[in-house]
Order: sequence, then C-alpha cells, then structure tokens
Amino acid sequence: MTSSLSYLIGQELTWVPTAAFKARYDLITQDNRPLATLDMSNWTSKANAYVPEGTLFMHKESWSGLKIAISLGEQGPLIANYQRKWTGTSGLLLFPDGRDFKWGKVNFWGTQKAWTDPTNTTIYMQFSKRGFSRKSTVLINPGAEAIPELSLLLVLGLYNIIVEERDAAAASTAATV
Repeated sequence: MTSSLSYLIGQELTWVPTAAFKARYDLITQDNRPLATLDMSNWTSKANAYVPEGTLFMHKESWSGLKIAISLGEQGPLIANYQRKWTGTSGLLLFPDGRDFKWGKVNFWGTQKAWTDPTNTTIYMQFSKRGFSRKSTVLINPGAEAIPELSLLLVLGLYNIIVEERDAAAASTAATV
C-alpha cells in the first residue's frame, strides 16, 4: 500500500462530519478538496474507509474489542493490526513486516492525539479536537513522507477517536445508571 499523500506534509487537514445521525466523515484540504471518507456503523465498530489507494475495512476482532484488524476491503488481505491498551486511549499499530507506530495522547486532557514512532520521539501525524465539535484537524509532520501507509494512519486515527468517544460515553452512562 503506497500513499500518494506525501504532498500534504505541513498542511492542516480537517475531518468533517457529513451525516447528522451517522458516523460519516470526509477528510478535506484547506481548499475544500476531499481526500478520504470514513463511513462507520453506528451500532458496531465496523468501518469502511475510502482512500486514494482503495477501500480499507476496519473492525474489532477479539471479544475484548482491544484488537482491530485492518484489511483491503471487507474480504481482502490483512494489512495490519491495531492493539489498543486496556485504557482504550493508546495503542500500537503493527504491520506484518515488523514496523509499528504508536497512538496516544499528546496533551494532558487528551484533546490532541498523535501517531508516533514506538519510542515517542517523532510525531508523524497529530489530530486535534476542540470542545464538543465533531470536527477534527490533522497535521502531517515532516518525516511522515517516508511512510507508505499515510492514508491508513489518517483514517485509523479518526476511527480511534470515534471508538474512544463511544467507549467514554458508554462508561459514563453505565456509571449514572
């Protein structure tokens, strides 16, 4: 999977919701050009992502919901696995060739998340949310141009944010009942 998105290094991109009652988002550039779409079920953790390289399919694989499989299309070959930590706010993306990327929060409040190298020294891509908005901004940092799976990191980052928000909402509902 080779990405053609390296020309976006340093540009601010925005994930914009495109449906009122559905988790459907479009990734747009500063000049409003669409780059990708994430279409996620409201009832399950299954999602299709439409990126320049094709369609990616993401879903939780284990009973705990901590392992997420990413494949080319719903019946296609497995590209990578994402393993969430039990807290649900960080994890590790693992590729079959041994490469890995770490997902986690950048600031104390968790309104900024990022894909980094495993040692947390290089931030490749940073996601930010403001307040109660459903929009997320993304900045691809220098150094990320060498990553062939930029599209995958873009959509899996938003997928993680949505899953984390759903888990937090479910936990707060359970705590108040």
